[in-house]
Amino acid sequence: MKLAALAIAFATAVSGYTLLDSSNFAAKTKDGNWLVKYYSPTCPWSRRFAPTWEKVYSDLQDSLASKDVFFGEVDCKVDRAICDAADIDGYPTVVYYSAGVNKGEVPGGQSYESLVEYAQSI
Repeated sequence: MKLAALAIAFATAVSGYTLLDSSNFAAKTKDGNWLVKYYSPTCPWSRRFAPTWEKVYSDLQDSLASKDVFFGEVDCKVDRAICDAADIDGYPTVVYYSAGVNKGEVPGGQSYESLVEYAQSI
């Protein structure tokens, strides 16, 4: 159990975006604008998308912080209830939240260009 907590803490420190789970999802997403990636670590498409998501975050984190735009991700293998509540039916999926309200899937959400354009329009 301690090893899992340590791994999560390390992953958060490395990635910079917020790892969302049942203990923090509602509290974190209730304020500001969030781009949330829903994924499964066993899904090959999720693994292929991970570098794109990381690049979008690293390229935009500074410019979007002043606009209260945050990045998070949910592991659907761990927190199935969060994914079910968001009607996630495939991985990876990026969803936009504003003040805790699910505003829907980001159009073209697996393309670097589409994600950057969408994020900058918030």
